[in-house]
Amino acid sequence: IEIMSGNIQADGSITAAGKGEVCIASATKNAQFRKLKNIPANTICFDCPNVRPTWASVTYGVFLCLDCSASHRQMGVHITFVRSLDLDEWTQRQIDAMRIGGNDNAKKFFRKHGCTDLKTKTDKKYTSKAAVAYRAELAKLVEAEAVKRGEGVGAPAEGGASSLLDNADAIMKKSVADEARTKLDAARANGGASSAGTLQPSAKLASQMSGTKGRLVTPSGTPGATPPASGGLLSTNGLKKSAGGPRLVLRKPSSSTASSRLLKKGSSLSSTSRLRVNKITTPASSSVGGDLGFEDVETTQKNLENDKKKAAEDKKRREEEDAKLARELQNQLNGLGNGGTNGSPTSTAVPVAVEPVKPVVKSPPKPKVSAHQENMMKLSSMNSDFFSGM
Repeated sequence: IEIMSGNIQADGSITAAGKGEVCIASATKNAQFRKLKNIPANTICFDCPNVRPTWASVTYGVFLCLDCSASHRQMGVHITFVRSLDLDEWTQRQIDAMRIGGNDNAKKFFRKHGCTDLKTKTDKKYTSKAAVAYRAELAKLVEAEAVKRGEGVGAPAEGGASSLLDNADAIMKKSVADEARTKLDAARANGGASSAGTLQPSAKLASQMSGTKGRLVTPSGTPGATPPASGGLLSTNGLKKSAGGPRLVLRKPSSSTASSRLLKKGSSLSSTSRLRVNKITTPASSSVGGDLGFEDVETTQKNLENDKKKAAEDKKRREEEDAKLARELQNQLNGLGNGGTNGSPTSTAVPVAVEPVKPVVKSPPKPKVSAHQENMMKLSSMNSDFFSGM
């Protein structure tokens, strides 16, 4: 029994290469990934802003972080196949997919075909038509690189990464054109009947209806059309006939219309919203001539002079009163009285006894003692006080 499928080789060795594939040496793998990691676009995860990704999706040739690789595993290997850059073994075809693809090419292609937000909705992004076209073209170029090394069968492709985007764009355009052609053929095959995704007209012409001859016929006894409230065009077929031919007829608005009520209301409001202005009258002055009652220049100067004289007299009177009060106070202090001015009796001076100044006796200075002696003295006084109370 030949066991060449899965991870078991014919000789019984277990490898991650798969059927008919051979893993390359770790030194060769690390050397190639070292160059790919130095590309600026590959230093950031394709699905999130995390830096230094350590995982990759071989299906799309993009570098991923550990968290995003778990999301890819949930989608299944039929959509995306993830590998660890350091822990897993790699074949040369898988490394070629990372070299031809890369985060930069995938980002350009997905954004060009409507996937602007690359950091969210991972499942929708990798199941879209753009993702299918991109991974299909990437697989073709990887197979072409294998043919160049003599591993595969077929014609080698030319162009590399530049042709990846061009060929993927061509596949997208072709798929859109094929889908549109399929819908059109399905609509034509149904003979005008409604089909999925195709809008069909619901109205019919009068010529297609039974009992008509291309025009609308009203049965006998049907009342004619009434003109609209704002006027219109009326006749046997919708136009009103006159001597000079069809003409536009405008009807006068009835009194019950909203516009007429609004006009009437506006006219009544205009009469009640007028401003009332009262005439301001000023009483005339009886003392001084004139309506405003202002003083003349001579009266004003005379009043000013009278005010100055009155102020001078008041000042002089206050000075005399102050001088008189000062003399009275001085006489009282000297014991002379008022000198018969008010008729009050004279006051005599009262002698005041002065006590002799006692001499200040200075106490002799205390002898200087040391701190130790002072503490001993305090201790002895405390002991004496204690024993005296017993």
